[in-house]
Amino acid sequence: MLPIASMAAFGGHRALFQKPPRGTCSRIISLRLHRRSRATPYINSGGFSQCQSIHPVRGLATAVQSTNAISDQEFALFRDLLLKPKSQTRPDPRDAVSTNESLDTAGDHVANPLPNDLVEKYPRPFQKALEALQQRDTRRFLIYMRQIPLMNEMELQAAVAALPRTTFTELLRSLDPVSVARDADPTDQTNIQVGTYQTLHLESVVDEWGVRKLYPQLLQCMLALTAALKASGQILQTEEYVYLLRCAGAASDPTGAKWLWDDMVRTHTVDWRQGELYTEFVCARFLTRPLYTGYDKTRRLVHPRNLHRARTRLNWRCVLELDRLRFKTRLARLYKGLLKESPHVEDIMRKMRKNRPITKVFFKALSDGHFISESLLCALMIGFGRAGSLRFIASRILYPFFGIDMGRLTYNEEPNSKTAYHENLIESHACRVRPSVRLMEAVVEAYGSNGEIAIAFQLIDHISKRHQISIPRSVWRDLLEWTFIMGSPSVSTAWKKADMKFKVPSSEAIELIFGAMVSHHLEPGFEEYSILIRNLLARHRFASALPFMRKAVEIYDAQCQEYEKAVLVYVQMIRDGVRVSDAVHRYERARFKKAKMWYDIGQWCRKYLSSVRSFSPANPLTVVAVPDFIREFRPFIRDPAQYRIATGYVSLHDPAEERLYGVYVSHLPMEIPMKSESGWGLESARARKLAILSSRSLAGYAPVSKLGLVTMLTSIARTLNPSSKRSRLENVVDKKSRPWMEKPSDEDDDYF
Repeated sequence: MLPIASMAAFGGHRALFQKPPRGTCSRIISLRLHRRSRATPYINSGGFSQCQSIHPVRGLATAVQSTNAISDQEFALFRDLLLKPKSQTRPDPRDAVSTNESLDTAGDHVANPLPNDLVEKYPRPFQKALEALQQRDTRRFLIYMRQIPLMNEMELQAAVAALPRTTFTELLRSLDPVSVARDADPTDQTNIQVGTYQTLHLESVVDEWGVRKLYPQLLQCMLALTAALKASGQILQTEEYVYLLRCAGAASDPTGAKWLWDDMVRTHTVDWRQGELYTEFVCARFLTRPLYTGYDKTRRLVHPRNLHRARTRLNWRCVLELDRLRFKTRLARLYKGLLKESPHVEDIMRKMRKNRPITKVFFKALSDGHFISESLLCALMIGFGRAGSLRFIASRILYPFFGIDMGRLTYNEEPNSKTAYHENLIESHACRVRPSVRLMEAVVEAYGSNGEIAIAFQLIDHISKRHQISIPRSVWRDLLEWTFIMGSPSVSTAWKKADMKFKVPSSEAIELIFGAMVSHHLEPGFEEYSILIRNLLARHRFASALPFMRKAVEIYDAQCQEYEKAVLVYVQMIRDGVRVSDAVHRYERARFKKAKMWYDIGQWCRKYLSSVRSFSPANPLTVVAVPDFIREFRPFIRDPAQYRIATGYVSLHDPAEERLYGVYVSHLPMEIPMKSESGWGLESARARKLAILSSRSLAGYAPVSKLGLVTMLTSIARTLNPSSKRSRLENVVDKKSRPWMEKPSDEDDDYF
């Protein structure tokens, strides 16, 4: 029998490090364990033996230098727990409720709280961040984590080196953009266009490139923590690379995602890569998640100019016309959707127009034998869709993995095509991966961004019927939005100039898709109504658009009621002197949605009035319909209300309403590459950045004590106008009835 070299005896558990020979009697093994446990010295700081891992180190973070498996802080914690008398460790029956609540939230990733004596010896930002992490206060946690990159380098390295390894992982997990967007981003799931950005004054939320400022700050904080960790001689775990890649994707930084992927080569941890890490890399490198592009589908659009010399060959005159069209549309979009590191104007989709990078990742994952999950396949589908490789998707992903045979379903089928209808039907075979809603979303994203709306609709309908999966409202909304974008003037003109008219959907396509969604017993939301109303107004179908506008206004009224409830809860929280992240996030979310809906309805009204045409003075449209429309939608129409009649223009001015003014803030210089007959060159241009002076501005966070409850309920603005006076109702209120409002500051702005 081989000698037993050592044994693990910790926390009451004993195990042999070396396996005894086969056939050894169990009584002999039990006797040796008993003798060894009696010979083990009393657990203290000097006599506790170092624990050794009996598991392989593959897939775990190891130190470059020799480090102990248990840190001094963890050892002190375990020693206090083991040496505590039984009377102090006996459970309290009053804790039964909290125990049940913790079991209900066991799926959430929450760090184990550290003892107070261990937390107090860290620098102040770490102390406050760990306390907020223990209290599950996401906003307070982000406030103090933003101060960490500003710390002294040596102090930061010492603090990170003293942190337990699991606590460091928990810090990065709490900075995961997926959870931060849900708990601390009031603009989540919303596309902020240039007009919304300028009218609502969202400079504090979105930068000039259209990226939420929150996520680059998270990435900067993560990189500072990882740099301090590497300075202590340790390397990152696989799970920590996942959060870093997600943060790089949320910051719209595909170059940073590639650098993080190559960092595993520099640290010799390439063997740790697995299917989940491949999925996150593909999502961050090719921006496959809507969060990574700010929920803006126009940035993910595959332009025919990007397909030139990558998937097709265009005439040189067509290339010149497409460049000129891109030049005109770029000035209106400012810096939205551009690469930050490029010295000249270059769309972020131009970086993904070639299919070689995504093809290398696809075959590398297959050759290494990684588990190919549905999430990885969907991310790869969207990545191939960025390069326009639709046939590769059909032949290498849909058919081998999902059993979807598209047959002779062509991608350029026109009305005069000779392909029979029965030959275009989709067939199903045995699938290796069962489809779900995630596949539907990937199909709509990949084919919709390439203008193949009909194929995307047929595929999701086939998946729904074949696998008995109901199509959710989010998939219908994506399909409606892609159809609207492909039919917009700038995009449809580009496809027509490239001689790809079959990519442009018909004008009735949105109504057909909307009717199909309603037939599936789904209630449309504000976003679906917005797409349909804009399509109807563009086609001058005013009578058909009015019923849908009234339904959208009902949704806006419900949002106003939600905003009032959120304001009351928020003001009560400030009055009680407590800070609840859920109440603050609810207030900010309701405030932003109310402002966004008001802006969208105002744009519909503006489109309605500007599209009215009449060549007869007695036309009922201008005599009856338009005045009734202005009277019904007056809260959303800008002052003055103008529309055209047969003899000129009518301008209605209301002195009680404010008038919106646009002010030029700055000029954004651009160097746009253009191709001419003589060759390539850079053409200089300047885009004018505007700011709309309005009381609907979301900028500023004045304290509640200076605004008052009435102002908070009736207005979404939190800015103080020195020339304005308090309302009479607020002046009547006795100061003794609201002593909490007379404080110099409520300190409620630290959440923003």
